[in-house]
Amino acid sequence: MRISRRRFAIPSAADVAGGVAIVLLNRDLRIHDHPALAAACAGAEAVVPLFVLDERLLSSPRASPNRIRFLHESLAALGQALQDVGGRLVVRRGDPVAETLRIASETGAEVVHASRDVSSGALAREAALSRACAEAGIGLAL
Repeated sequence: MRISRRRFAIPSAADVAGGVAIVLLNRDLRIHDHPALAAACAGAEAVVPLFVLDERLLSSPRASPNRIRFLHESLAALGQALQDVGGRLVVRRGDPVAETLRIASETGAEVVHASRDVSSGALAREAALSRACAEAGIGLAL
């Protein structure tokens, strides 16, 4: 996958004529061999890599201190990898669907790319994201 330095940005809606794509990151916290990221880079002038820290997951019994620390270390490594190719990881805290739509509104994004997940929580989140994107007129590529 070729990643162009000019493609990673936090643009305003007026800054980009060729389109903006968001990559909503979930379990795949890497830039190499990442189908959603590759598709976004191939189809948009600017790509906004986004990770949303979901309060429901962070406060669940499965969110041990070691697991939270590993997540933060993984996000730091991903942020560095993106910085190395001229990008910047956007991290938000809250509801993944609401935060994704907020970033889409701020940047004028036309499409959201994400990797499919099979857990019940992820499937529910994907369904909610699909409905919200459809209502907002934003494409969703899973």
